[in-house]
Amino acid sequence: MKRIFIYTILCTLLSLNTSCAPEFTEEKTSGIDNWPSSPTYTFTHPCMLHTDADFEYARQKAMVEKKQPWLMGFEKLQESPRAKKTYQPRPVSKIERPGGGYNAISDDGAAAYQLALMWKMTGDSDYADASIRVLNEWAKNCKSIVGKEAILVAGFTGYQYANAAEIMRSYEGWNKTDFENFKQWLVDVFYPVCYTFLFDHNGSPANEAWMSWDLPAMVSILSIGILCDDSDKVNMALNYFYNGAGAGCIKNSVVARHKDPDGKVETFAQSQEMGRDQGHSTLNIPQHGYFCQMVYNAIETDLFAYDNNVILDLCEYTAKYNLVSNQIPVMPYTPYFSYKEGWHNVVDPDGQGRARPGWELIYNHYKVKGANPYYSRAFARTLRPEGGGHRGSAESDDMGFGTLMYTREPIEPGEDQVADPIREY
Repeated sequence: MKRIFIYTILCTLLSLNTSCAPEFTEEKTSGIDNWPSSPTYTFTHPCMLHTDADFEYARQKAMVEKKQPWLMGFEKLQESPRAKKTYQPRPVSKIERPGGGYNAISDDGAAAYQLALMWKMTGDSDYADASIRVLNEWAKNCKSIVGKEAILVAGFTGYQYANAAEIMRSYEGWNKTDFENFKQWLVDVFYPVCYTFLFDHNGSPANEAWMSWDLPAMVSILSIGILCDDSDKVNMALNYFYNGAGAGCIKNSVVARHKDPDGKVETFAQSQEMGRDQGHSTLNIPQHGYFCQMVYNAIETDLFAYDNNVILDLCEYTAKYNLVSNQIPVMPYTPYFSYKEGWHNVVDPDGQGRARPGWELIYNHYKVKGANPYYSRAFARTLRPEGGGHRGSAESDDMGFGTLMYTREPIEPGEDQVADPIREY
């Protein structure tokens, strides 16, 4: 599907009110079930976070040329306890949040992804078999994800499993029936939780939900749609980004755009969670990155560039505030009303300095474009080489390993060096 056709369709949906229902315009949002039909896509797999060209590039840099920073990125992957051939999954039949099992499904999803990367980097089928073992065991044994916070399990792990499967789908050792069963598992167990949340937000108004709840639902629906060649699911996620009722809609994600008082960037954007806390504000960075990267690879639509690089602006504001732990910069801020908590009159410093993976994706994308990811660049530098997002307790693992997979030339000064000291997640 060519980019110009996608843009034409989306612009038509967003701007015309003569042929579309009035609620599907720039001025109003609409329920998921009321959205009009959208294009059908032909996907060239793999086309989620990584394409075949991406793997060839990373493998050449890390394994053949042994060039930095790709080599340090591969070594970081190699060191991970989740990237070992002997890794054994811990599937459970029912996952509850609040409750139990969600750490296991998250850790194992991260392992499936990391093992898939190891297979692509080394060509060693033992890594492939280990990744498939994780995917098959979970698809065979896990029957449900439930609880008031079920979306925080289905949303934050669905895209991990889908991305691992997207990489492994070309592996001859994955039985075709098992692959089809795995796809159906995502559709039956993960998708309904994500869809239902975006549709009714646990029975609450959409404007009471946080961006860090909407975004993972969108990312997982998108990834399931790509894996299953299901254009309807891809369009659902896209439509929510443009016109959804909740904070995952980009127009609701941004409270205000500001000038940088230090002049390092021209503008940056205050997000819907900056007045809540920084643990959740930083959580949205990789989610936006994953969403935009998968849309870009799957259907050649550049959401990174949407609204004059608004995604970069959101990342830059968050990066500046959290760049140095326990050093809070003076930031421009617009008070806003949260339908969940009331007025947020100041940036909330709770969790200030929180580090998560995802900055390499943002930094490198905009670097290659010749944009100015000033604060994202600085944040990525503190984490290099980027690993997985393991933290334990209620926050488990995430994708990461962006130094290996997202670094692109030209290499800027210092980009080929290990952070000293390296920042802990």
